[in-house]
Amino acid sequence: MTPPLTDATPGTPPPVLKPIDRDQLAESIRSLPSFPAVVTELAALVHQPSANFDAIANTVGLDQALTARVLQLANSPFYGRSGQVASIRDGINILGLRQLNGLVAAATVTLQFERLHGKPLGMTEFWQHSIACAVTSRQLALSCGLDDAAAFTAGLLHDVGRLVLDNHCPEAMVEVKQWTEQHSVPLCAAERQLLGICHAEIGEWVSRHWRFTPDIIEAIANHHQPPPAGPTTLIDVVHAANAMVQGIETPGTVLQSDSPAIDALAWSRLRLGPESVQALQAQVAAECANLQTVLGRPQEPI
Repeated sequence: MTPPLTDATPGTPPPVLKPIDRDQLAESIRSLPSFPAVVTELAALVHQPSANFDAIANTVGLDQALTARVLQLANSPFYGRSGQVASIRDGINILGLRQLNGLVAAATVTLQFERLHGKPLGMTEFWQHSIACAVTSRQLALSCGLDDAAAFTAGLLHDVGRLVLDNHCPEAMVEVKQWTEQHSVPLCAAERQLLGICHAEIGEWVSRHWRFTPDIIEAIANHHQPPPAGPTTLIDVVHAANAMVQGIETPGTVLQSDSPAIDALAWSRLRLGPESVQALQAQVAAECANLQTVLGRPQEPI
């Protein structure tokens, strides 16, 4: 259940905004361009029980921009191979198939973010948060034996619904943002009360349109509402990662494992101690800096 909307100043009514036309919004999401075929094909190849390395290398090689990104990342100081990697096959070998899958998703999402972005949302801060959440989600997934590639994608896209709202009703989102800041109201709760829908639900619509796997869709849809019971899932991972990196800037990432925004039951399912969080912090900071350097970020609107 969505947390109730609390008002830090009793008696102050929320702004009166026109509720979102859900049918019109759904139609605009259906009109979004699909993910490039190379992305979905690569994801399918990587997740095969016996991944065919040559087929993967050939698939990446069909996209010149993606090939350049793979080689740029493989040659970055993060991997200690600066200037030594010349072939796409060697680049993939250095990155590993899982990291490759995350890179492909990130590079593609950069372009999608540019198409969706409106004016109110600060893209620099948004992109930094998305990368930090993706990297943290991947590391948390590794620590508890979940699919780290799916966790990276879910973490990267967990707030994609905010971009859609930002594009669809920019003036209303300015008022929603002001209301949350003035009254310390959770964003999802404010969106539901003022607009009749929240970014997590819209993110679920977008991820279904882009044909992501059910675990990624569920993590995006429920990253503010982890289930009260059951096994550890990507929902717990993305929920915790989002809260841990909330409000930080990268590089220099400082994870906050004691954030009050982290659901206690979700955190207990992840079973992370203080030492694990410290090791996670160092890894996340290095990966965030590297990915932001290689991928760049979507441009601010003019």
